[in-house]
Amino acid sequence: MLKKIVLTSLFFSLIAPSVWAEPLSKIAAVVNDEIITTRQLDQRLASRGELSATDAQKRQELDNMINERLMEQRSRELGLEVTPDDIETAINDVQQQNNITRDQLEQALVAQGLTMSGYREQLGGQILRYKLMGYEVKSKVDITRQEVRNYYQEHLDQYRQAPRVRLSRLTFPLGDDPTAAQENAAIALRKLDDGESVDDILINMSPRTRIEGGEMGSFVDGELSETFERAIADLDSGDHTPLVPLGDALHILKVEERIPGSVADIATVEEQIRGELRQQKMDQKLQEWRESLRSESYVDVRL
Repeated sequence: MLKKIVLTSLFFSLIAPSVWAEPLSKIAAVVNDEIITTRQLDQRLASRGELSATDAQKRQELDNMINERLMEQRSRELGLEVTPDDIETAINDVQQQNNITRDQLEQALVAQGLTMSGYREQLGGQILRYKLMGYEVKSKVDITRQEVRNYYQEHLDQYRQAPRVRLSRLTFPLGDDPTAAQENAAIALRKLDDGESVDDILINMSPRTRIEGGEMGSFVDGELSETFERAIADLDSGDHTPLVPLGDALHILKVEERIPGSVADIATVEEQIRGELRQQKMDQKLQEWRESLRSESYVDVRL
């Protein structure tokens, strides 16, 4: 009997340090018939790099975990599942979006303290929640044409297109012979006055003259340099500037076309508006759905 007691005491003396060294895990919350422990909460916070989280941060993260657990439970009720193919497709998308290989992805995960198996588990949870939101929320969001028209009328300023000016230019680098550049630019001005186009002048003068230029594109106020803005301010379509010194060159700008401001036609922005309205409705319905799901469940927060 004495030997048995001694052995038992020795057994407890060996295991006691490891048992008492590990912090006790308490119940942080009860979600229907499942629990979330303080250890699970601490692990979640640690995975996010929040090793010294405040009480407010802990409560917020616990609230997130409760919502996730409720969504997981609801997914099981509906029979929603995530297949290995779903997860593999998601991983391939991540690789394509970041232009990395599988090995590079695994290295990036290791740098963040994650394993590929842990990452797959995280993705699985995200995909499951996305499927659930699609079933419970997205499928019930509908946008009518009247709602699109109302939004368009209420946000007309958002779809106004500013006036633009389409320009072309002729540029004569000063280089080592500013006098030649000045003379050639004067010749180009006369050609423009005679009705010759910028493209024709470039073609005719380029074999024997240092000349650059062509179509510049269209611009709204503020997109050009202050020097160019001032030079074209009072010009109509078809007019050109005098010589405009800027940098190490002389420039001539021609206003090819002044495009008046207008409002984008509703047909060209309808899909954009539908997307904005759909997102607004989804955010609202998602919040309502989460509140409803929680109110219909048993949630006991003990933190």
